[in-house]
Amino acid sequence: MKVVILGAGPAGLAAAHELSRQKVRCQTVEKSATGGGLCRTLNHEGFLFDIGGHRFLSRNDEVNALWKEVLGEDLLVKTRKSRIHFRGRFFDYPLRPFDALSKLGVGESLRCLASYARSRLMTPGDQSSFEGWMIRRFGRRLYENFFKSYTEKVWGIPCSELSSDWAEQRIQQLTLRQAVWRSLFPGAGKKGIKTLTETFYYPRRGPGQFFDALRCQSESRGASFAFGRDAQEIRLNGAKVDSVLSVNRDGQREVWTGDSFLSSLPLSLLVQKLRPVPPREILDAAASLRFRSFIAVNLVFDVPFLFDDQWIYLHSSSIKAGRLQNYKNWSEGMVPDAGKTSLGMEYFVSEGDDLWKLDEAGMIGLALAELNMIGIVDPSHFVRGFTVRVPNAYPVYSPGYETAVVKIRRYLERFSNLQVMGRAGLFRYNNSDHAILTGLMAARNLRGGEHDLWAVDPDAAEPAGVEA
Repeated sequence: MKVVILGAGPAGLAAAHELSRQKVRCQTVEKSATGGGLCRTLNHEGFLFDIGGHRFLSRNDEVNALWKEVLGEDLLVKTRKSRIHFRGRFFDYPLRPFDALSKLGVGESLRCLASYARSRLMTPGDQSSFEGWMIRRFGRRLYENFFKSYTEKVWGIPCSELSSDWAEQRIQQLTLRQAVWRSLFPGAGKKGIKTLTETFYYPRRGPGQFFDALRCQSESRGASFAFGRDAQEIRLNGAKVDSVLSVNRDGQREVWTGDSFLSSLPLSLLVQKLRPVPPREILDAAASLRFRSFIAVNLVFDVPFLFDDQWIYLHSSSIKAGRLQNYKNWSEGMVPDAGKTSLGMEYFVSEGDDLWKLDEAGMIGLALAELNMIGIVDPSHFVRGFTVRVPNAYPVYSPGYETAVVKIRRYLERFSNLQVMGRAGLFRYNNSDHAILTGLMAARNLRGGEHDLWAVDPDAAEPAGVEA
């Protein structure tokens, strides 16, 4: 058996690792020059940068065991420190109600509490949108203060047009009552809301250290990786995928044949690359799916210390950046010079908008100005920087996305040797542990497993090896 894997992100690398362990021939085709996808680590003159910060956080025993096996002593245990910058103040995050209310002031605090009381007494309204879901649990006032502006900055659409599915996945069943309890008893509920966990794992030299190791281990067992190849066509022959046509950076065409194909390409792009072309309704469904893109502005300053957070959420609408990373606080191994600090300003964008069109010098200038505006660091301490642009980074849960995904899924199921996996491939906004699991299970399906990749849940009690 020979397997062709499209995409060398977390799902693709996990699949290659598992297939090579099973001594199955596999060839991974990747558009970028390196693997890891959004979880790759970039080396800029010795300074290491994530593409955004990536906590290694999972309730799945197999994923945790894999991280530990591959990284050993280089898998650090970190205590979370993060805050929200809003209205010129810094608020603890996860939100601690007493901290938040004290900084909002007496008048606004009373309005927030009254708004929360109304939300609990009123008849539940439509909670299919993010806005409705959050108002029901926190009240309109707290929602507008701490969730609305940041969420709309990330997704580029009103919260009333964002499905509550995103809140269900990311915020889960958090309520104000739980937030107060966590504030009073910080050690309580360690198995509660995953995204609010106070400790996490992190590789000493960034997430790319783990995914590079996966690739190297796979190669040592015979797996092959072809980087810098953009898949142009996925050629079908009846009810099977026959081959993939790619083009490298020199314009040379290559054809990849195999018995089975695993894809972590963005779901909408996968559909558009199929040949023969799918029916119009499937193309329309694919065209309706939207992704949000991402620009990281990575900067080095000649200052040994700026703040002790790993990351800060930037909620103020006057600031275009959405999040700020301090990589020295993720791991000292990310910064080669203790006298300097490296930061990452993150901008959530849509391809073709004004920020996406801004050149590197313009983006660096904007980031420096906004850091100065927040009061983080004076631009005079800037040493150097660079930008990273990532298209199709985050699937947008806009109205009707579920219907489109179901249509595409049913269509793809007719091709017996094709599986889709990973965040973009399944159009599911989730973390890297989810992507890793889908890659592992996709590989196991080729050896008789019966895992439904669309239903993979890294938070489920069952270990990854249990078949559906």
